[in-house]
Amino acid sequence: MGSLRLPPRIATGLVLLLVVAAATTGYLVGSGNRAATPAPGASPSSTASAVAEPITWTSKRCSVQVEDRLQLGIEIVNQSATTVTLRQVLPVLPLRGLSATAATWGGCGQLSPPATGDGHLLPAGATTWLTVTFDVLVPCPAPLPVFFTVRYTQENRSSSADLPGFPDLGDVPYTKCPTDSS
Repeated sequence: MGSLRLPPRIATGLVLLLVVAAATTGYLVGSGNRAATPAPGASPSSTASAVAEPITWTSKRCSVQVEDRLQLGIEIVNQSATTVTLRQVLPVLPLRGLSATAATWGGCGQLSPPATGDGHLLPAGATTWLTVTFDVLVPCPAPLPVFFTVRYTQENRSSSADLPGFPDLGDVPYTKCPTDSS
């Protein structure tokens, strides 16, 4: 009985898929799920002080291609009872292929000031967008995962939140990626 031989393109795709899955799983397991879920029937005021991680994401995402660059963003929310000061956005890139060039507090395509300086105040219950602009270093970034770490201060304590974003960029339009013609 002979061995099964896959065409090189399919074999390469499977290997890349396994690497992305392993990197994503490792990141998610390593950072843990810090978002607190209120108990059924609990009011927001009774759970606000019990929130382990004040900064989380709303599951809303954005993407915009600007020339050969790619802007990726997520909407975040302060689920605590007090204001937080957002200090810094750090992209987490488990695989090579993107290089961050800028980060802002604002949605994709908006002209916002850089996410630096004295910080961005996010009151209790408020939302804002964080966006990072990347140079794309590969022909098509579709298989690349992108996550975010937000550094912030609250009540004179510094902390950070590891946030999901894009497990891969397969659903993000990018003109240099081949399209499925079927």
